[in-house]
Amino acid sequence: MSCWLRYARGRDCRTVLSAPAALRSGLLLVVLLAAAVACDSQSDGNSSAEQGTAPLEPLPAVSMANKNWLEAGDRTPPEQWLASRAAHADLPLSAPSVAAFHTLLAQADHAYVETPRMIANRVAQLQEMLAGRGMTESADTLIEGFLSLGSDGGSRRFGEDCQHYFNLRSTNHDHRDVLAALRGEAGGQNR
Repeated sequence: MSCWLRYARGRDCRTVLSAPAALRSGLLLVVLLAAAVACDSQSDGNSSAEQGTAPLEPLPAVSMANKNWLEAGDRTPPEQWLASRAAHADLPLSAPSVAAFHTLLAQADHAYVETPRMIANRVAQLQEMLAGRGMTESADTLIEGFLSLGSDGGSRRFGEDCQHYFNLRSTNHDHRDVLAALRGEAGGQNR
């Protein structure tokens, strides 16, 4: 439970509810700021064990799981970001799913021209585009599928494969059929 909820539960809020709307919003802001200050001072010296509660993990300023994109200067490892997005929670670098994404991105780095960060961004973008059409594919399934297309000596473009994949999926083909079509296309011509 968050610190501000523990703070608010112990307080009587009836007087706040009977106040005019402008006053209620101001009071709410004051209560939330006071709760934030209480949380900061609580974490400065009092351990959770001393208070008899489970230790709270500090949350990052911006959750990895909620990021839509890795910016050029972002130091978040792409494998950690993809694993966190898949888990809907921020995962540590030591998580097994982070290691699995690291392996996939290392393989994709050898097969494609783009960097692992750009590959991660493209696969997340593809997931969003598919979701807009009511289709769900996991990032690892997509990367594994694209790796099955062959490496073309490291000259393939991940973004192009994503676009071709999306175009074919938009015509109501399933994942397996689209990959088979892309394999045939890759074998028949250079893209």
